[in-house]
Amino acid sequence: MSEMNVQPVARRPHLAEHIARSLSDEIASGRLRPGDRLPTEQFLSQNFGVSRNVVREGIATLRAQGLIQSRQGVGVFVSAAPQSEEPSTQRKPTSLLDGDNTIRNMFEVRAVLESQAAALAATHMTAHKLKMIQAAVLRMQYEGEPTLDTVNADLDFHRAVAAASGNDYLETMIRTVLEPMRALITMNFARRGPVFSNIPHAARGEHEELVQALTDRNAAAARQIMGQHIVIAASRFGYDIAFF
Repeated sequence: MSEMNVQPVARRPHLAEHIARSLSDEIASGRLRPGDRLPTEQFLSQNFGVSRNVVREGIATLRAQGLIQSRQGVGVFVSAAPQSEEPSTQRKPTSLLDGDNTIRNMFEVRAVLESQAAALAATHMTAHKLKMIQAAVLRMQYEGEPTLDTVNADLDFHRAVAAASGNDYLETMIRTVLEPMRALITMNFARRGPVFSNIPHAARGEHEELVQALTDRNAAAARQIMGQHIVIAASRFGYDIAFF
């Protein structure tokens, strides 16, 4: 038998190595800062198109390198920057992703309130109400980088759905919970790089799914889509919440 002409096959980079390298680049660039919470395993697995086991392996690599640290029952955070030998005269501001339960609680409340508002909106939908909701979705389109109007459009969408519910008390409660999250949403929409750059587009896509359910006046679908949208939004900030 003549010798086979076999050429070495270039090894494809391990998926977990790719994730570890991407997250490491986010930290090195400053897009992920000391004290920031990493997105959840669910978000990272969907974003990179890999299993959660692969994500865990990539995170384990970063943990071994000392770039991140886990806080039991809280989440995974970028490790604190080395302290300067000279005492600082200014207190470093607390990160918006600092791991307390305030933001988690807000997302859980939003999931409860906004899913019900979406169901009611589908039931009471009118052409005028639908037009207001659709207008907010269209304003989330942008070229180049997302702008302040992208953030405003995101919030306006949720406010419009709440208003369409026809329940003034529900609308007021949702508005109260939404406004404190403006700075958090602005910060996440402004992040660049492979981990975060698609967030505004993904959010808009989820809004479009809800618009279809509202157009169809499908209350059950609207409730489920809105609830899952809030769960996914929480995962982008590193919070793993449930929607029942």
